[in-house]
Amino acid sequence: MAHASMRVFHWMSRLAALFFVFVFSCPATAGADPGYDFSSWLDDVRATPWESGVVFAGVTAVGLNHWDWGSSNSFRWNPEGWFGDDTGSGGVDKLGHALSSYALTNVLADRLMNRGRSPDRAAMSAALSTQAIMLYVEIFDGFSGDHGFAREDVVMNLLGTGLAYARVINPGLRELVDFRMEYEPSGYEGFSPFSDYSGQKYLLALKLAGIESLRNSPYRFLELQTGYYTRGFTKAEQADGLTRARHSFVGIGLNLSELLFGQRTSQESSLQNAGRLFLEHVQLPYTAIRSSHEF
Repeated sequence: MAHASMRVFHWMSRLAALFFVFVFSCPATAGADPGYDFSSWLDDVRATPWESGVVFAGVTAVGLNHWDWGSSNSFRWNPEGWFGDDTGSGGVDKLGHALSSYALTNVLADRLMNRGRSPDRAAMSAALSTQAIMLYVEIFDGFSGDHGFAREDVVMNLLGTGLAYARVINPGLRELVDFRMEYEPSGYEGFSPFSDYSGQKYLLALKLAGIESLRNSPYRFLELQTGYYTRGFTKAEQADGLTRARHSFVGIGLNLSELLFGQRTSQESSLQNAGRLFLEHVQLPYTAIRSSHEF
């Protein structure tokens, strides 16, 4: 099993590397903002002090109070595995890392573009800031007796930021693809959307409104979905007789952004923009018809 996990780690690491090579060498990026350098990034960090500061302070507070930062006197490596049924949550925590990096990159890029940065510069600075924050979290996890530094988390952080970066610099991709989390409380942890893994579902949505030939047809209000979730991985669930189960699904859902806000324009209000941003990351329950398969 250890050898299999290592093979998966190497495969996912290569996938992340190839994805970043593709993203950062694509025509939309090549030659964009040729004067961009370290000082450009620092200027953009200073341009988003509240956004970056709140995230930094938030993860620090959570790390000290809930992730046991500082409980280990030495740095710990913690190979956690990927999506196997012998892992802590069947890989849902890994998708959580990808979504967190994806969402933070998107939000920071959106704020920078609102402050006049080009999409290319905003995407680059947001990607760097996000990875700096996520690496900070992972390093201090290494000094936690309950966690440890997980290389798998770093790979998923990179993949999440890479997808967000690609969407920011390619508006057509943003209109076509979303990565989201759906949450319904499992009944075991109250309302805890970030830690209640048994209430989470992660999905990719292909929005038909992003296909030019369907742009003005009724199909623009629909989207195709595929995703993954797990159940039965917590001790509380197992005490109730549930067994570990991993599920994939496909389905057809409603494109709520299209229904509520219509086609994106350059004259949108701050409220409309915030609503779109929310719905690009959060899937509301009971808005899709799906068929699931248990591994």
